[in-house]
Amino acid sequence: MIEIKYGEQHEITNLAGQTVSEAREQFKAEFGIPDKARARLNGSKVRPGAELDTVLNDDDKLTFAVPRGKGAYLIGALLLALAITGGVFASGFINASTSLSGTVANSNFADVSVNTTGIGSLSWSGWGFYKGSITSPSAGGTPIFNIDTQTSGYTGDLAVTVSLGNADELVKRYRALSLQLTMNNPDNSIMDINADGVANAATDWVMLTLDNGSVSMFPAASTNITTVRIKRGFYITNVFPTAGWPSGSSGSPELFCEVAQR
Repeated sequence: MIEIKYGEQHEITNLAGQTVSEAREQFKAEFGIPDKARARLNGSKVRPGAELDTVLNDDDKLTFAVPRGKGAYLIGALLLALAITGGVFASGFINASTSLSGTVANSNFADVSVNTTGIGSLSWSGWGFYKGSITSPSAGGTPIFNIDTQTSGYTGDLAVTVSLGNADELVKRYRALSLQLTMNNPDNSIMDINADGVANAATDWVMLTLDNGSVSMFPAASTNITTVRIKRGFYITNVFPTAGWPSGSSGSPELFCEVAQR
C-alpha cells in the first residue's frame, strides 16, 4: 500500500507498480494538486522529468507540496498587520441544516389480488404424451389477477410481471406449456400493454411458457381496477412412465404477479 499526501489530505491506497506521474493524475482532482506542486518520494525530491519513470513500491510515502516563496511571507505579514491595526473582516458559519417536507403514505401504490371468480373456471386435463388446448370460458379471457390503483390514487404507468412459480415441477410432466396473457380495463376492453399507444387485441398479449417463465406487460396510466387474464393456451405432456409421474411433479402451474412503477 502507498501513502499519498497533499497538505492536510492523505490516503492509503494500492498504487504499487504505478509511476509518480500516474499517482499525481489519479489524485489531482480529488486532492486539488496543482501542476506546480513538487513530488517527494520517501522524503527525497523527484525531478519533474523523472515522475514518468519513477515506479512506486509497497510502503512508499509520496507527498506533494508547493514550494514556498517570498510572496507567501509577504501575504502573511500583510494579514498580520491588518489584524494588529484592527481591520474589520466578514465572518460566518461553515455549515447549516434544514428539513425537507417529504411524506410517505401508509399504503402501497398498487394492490394485487387473485380473481377468485375467474381462477376457478379455468382448468384442463390430459394423458401422457398428449396435446391439448387451454380455452377460456370467457370471450375476453379468464381473469386471474386484479390490480387496484384506484385506492391509492396513483396515476402513473405500470410494469406488470407474471412468472411461473413451479416451473421445476411442471417440466417433469410437460414438454411444452404456453399461456397467452392479456390485460383488460374495468369495462373488459383490451389494454395497450406493449407501449405502442394503441390497444389492439391482435398484438397486446404476451406468452408465458416453460422456456420463457417470466413475462412483463406495460399498461399505460390507470386509476381503476384492471385485470390480468388468460386468453388461451396449449400444452404437450411427456410420455407417462410405467412407474408413474415423478415425485415432485405437478400438472397445475402456479403463477406469481408483481406490479412496479414504470
